Amino acid sequence: MKNTFALVGLAIAVFSFSSCEKNGNVNVQEIGYGTSFGMCVGYCMSDIAVNVNEVKFSKKKHGTNPEIKTCTKKMTEDELNELNKLVNQHDFEKLPEVIGCPDCADGGAEWVALKMDDKIKKVTFEYGNAPNKLKNLVAKLKEIKESFKDCN
Repeated sequence: MKNTFALVGLAIAVFSFSSCEKNGNVNVQEIGYGTSFGMCVGYCMSDIAVNVNEVKFSKKKHGTNPEIKTCTKKMTEDELNELNKLVNQHDFEKLPEVIGCPDCADGGAEWVALKMDDKIKKVTFEYGNAPNKLKNLVAKLKEIKESFKDCN
């Protein structure tokens, strides 16, 4: 009889925890993505920040007067759900903060950041060489960033 209660208790615990974590996400509050190129002229750094309300795009130049441009737009619930399906917080947390040699030899750098439970983890990697665990997420974030190409 004790074993039956223990098994029932264990089953309840397992199902209650697994229902809280869809796609390995506990509480992702914001997703950030950006690119930078150290040896360039013009707008060499750009990024987006996606949260439940909007997407904010920023681009800036190098130098003492960076001349920042910013644009925002709303995201639909379907777009947010699609993006959220590509995020796996547990896999992301296992990645090192720097992968490869970002922006070495003027190759550029990309990064993804997740704000989770009011903490931010950022992973930076060589431009065009996203780690396998981030490839689909990075592809979608690039698509969102490209939708701001007319931000002047």
